[in-house]
Amino acid sequence: MTVVSVKNDGYVNNEIFARPEMNANFEDLTPKARRTRLALLEAARVELGNRGVAGVTVMAVCERAGIGRTSFYNYFEDTGALVSTVAEEAAKDVKERFDALHSGVPRGRKRLEACLRMILETATNDSEAILLVTSLANSAPKIMELLRAEISAELAAFARVPAKDQPVLVDHLTQTVLALAHQMAIGNLAKESVDCHVEFMMRACG
Repeated sequence: MTVVSVKNDGYVNNEIFARPEMNANFEDLTPKARRTRLALLEAARVELGNRGVAGVTVMAVCERAGIGRTSFYNYFEDTGALVSTVAEEAAKDVKERFDALHSGVPRGRKRLEACLRMILETATNDSEAILLVTSLANSAPKIMELLRAEISAELAAFARVPAKDQPVLVDHLTQTVLALAHQMAIGNLAKESVDCHVEFMMRACG
């Protein structure tokens, strides 16, 4: 790719030149470069949660982060690369929340109930995190796969549902808890309704 810029940006006019910030590991970045990259990621999380994947633009992210558009391309090739990075980190965060929640607890009904409750309670306590997850759910397969795998593993340990019907139940619970969490995060459902929603979802498990 031909890059047209000035030497102060780290490039050479009209020459193919590797972008050191984009190609470097996070640990190898200078403190200033780390702050810039983190600011872009944080701005992208907010934009994704508010506007969805289709609404994220380089301009909007840079304006929110207070960073020039030229600097954006030092760290991410395009909005697709930015969204992909945010999705990877969101999936990692979800996995860490599950692992912390389930430490030392055997698989089964109690773990599934705790999982569903945690997602809904997070929507009321950390709405930005849930808005991000629900925004990415349909465009970032890793997040949906992670949620489905978690719910499927718990159901398999206790649910009295025919094996052929379990995938349908897994999809039902995954889509339902995400829809409820989104509504809670935007304030359309009361925090006090978490117990009722969890109870209704668990009833579907038999």
